Amino acid sequence: MKKVGIISMQRIINYGSFLQSYGLYSTIKKIGYDVNFIDYHYDGTLVDIKKTPFLKKILRNLNMIDFLKKRQHNKKFKEQITNALKEIGVNDDYNYDKNIDSLVIGSDEVFNCMQGFPVGYSLELFGKGFENKNIISYAASFGYTTAEMLKKYNKETEIGNLLNKFNAISVRDENSYKIVENLCNRKSYINLDPVLIADYSKFIKNERPIKENYIIIYAYPKRFTKEEQKYIKLFARKHNKKIISLGFYQEIADYNLPISPFDVFTYFKYADYVITDTFHGTIFSIKVNTKFCTIVRKSNLNKLSYLLKTLEQEDRMVRKLEDIETLYDKKINYEKTNLIIKNETEKSIHYLQENIWGDFKWRKNQEKNICLRIQYFFQLEILALKLLTFF
Repeated sequence: MKKVGIISMQRIINYGSFLQSYGLYSTIKKIGYDVNFIDYHYDGTLVDIKKTPFLKKILRNLNMIDFLKKRQHNKKFKEQITNALKEIGVNDDYNYDKNIDSLVIGSDEVFNCMQGFPVGYSLELFGKGFENKNIISYAASFGYTTAEMLKKYNKETEIGNLLNKFNAISVRDENSYKIVENLCNRKSYINLDPVLIADYSKFIKNERPIKENYIIIYAYPKRFTKEEQKYIKLFARKHNKKIISLGFYQEIADYNLPISPFDVFTYFKYADYVITDTFHGTIFSIKVNTKFCTIVRKSNLNKLSYLLKTLEQEDRMVRKLEDIETLYDKKINYEKTNLIIKNETEKSIHYLQENIWGDFKWRKNQEKNICLRIQYFFQLEILALKLLTFF
């Protein structure tokens, strides 16, 4: 069985990173390959990202009980992700084994060069060190990295040269498509995030996870403004809903739940409403056809607007706070969106089948050509011997 390595954001502690990693892993495995995750080395960052010192974090949280509660919550959240990673062969020991036939880089923001620790700026995310392998990307994203940023840090040529060594390039958004075209004058494929093409049905339970009616707020910590938090609390109270936050600790939540990533879709399925400002929070909602609204920010405008446009759900974007209420009352037509996902899934699987196998087909053809040449020369030799005998 041919061996495929995946380099992704598999060790990042959030549900989106894990579930897209699982999605790509399970899809490639289903096609018929032996699949393993490969780790990349952290090589520093291009930009200075200031981290809050531990002591300052404590001082900010004058209520020590709340501070310790958050720390305990985050510890449990990390344990849930770590335990789930073992299900896809990602353990405490990092894997740098390059004994593979083909390398798939993606999905998530693997091409985002402006990230801090633990991702940073690592050229292994652009295939460096795997030049003798068949390299492709799948639904990779530059995130909020722009062509202007790459020019500013003088990284255009370096990244462009590496991308040119890919057998095929697949991205998940228009910004990434344009950057690839600009860097190496190549057309790339645009494919859906692995969460949308993978099958998670076996993880979705047929009973509500909690008895109360609830809404899910899904955002990174500190991303909801004070104004947004106030509005969401009033909204939940008005509609008699409990506020649930999955994974990330949110102070306005009635329940902060560090659940297993395999339970995420069950909670999203039975939610009365989802308020999110993340790419994967939006995708989780769409995956199980739950009513949602997406707060779009400057940092994620490109990827979220393109995602919602592709799936014909642009009207679910929150442009002002009152839209949260308006969109709650507005029914979502998922029929067309589900059809788009079905068609795009077929295209995505075809892309993986064609391009993971591409290098193997080339090798097979080379072997066939060599055999034909040997056979041809062998026939010439026989003919020459016959001619010598004749004369």
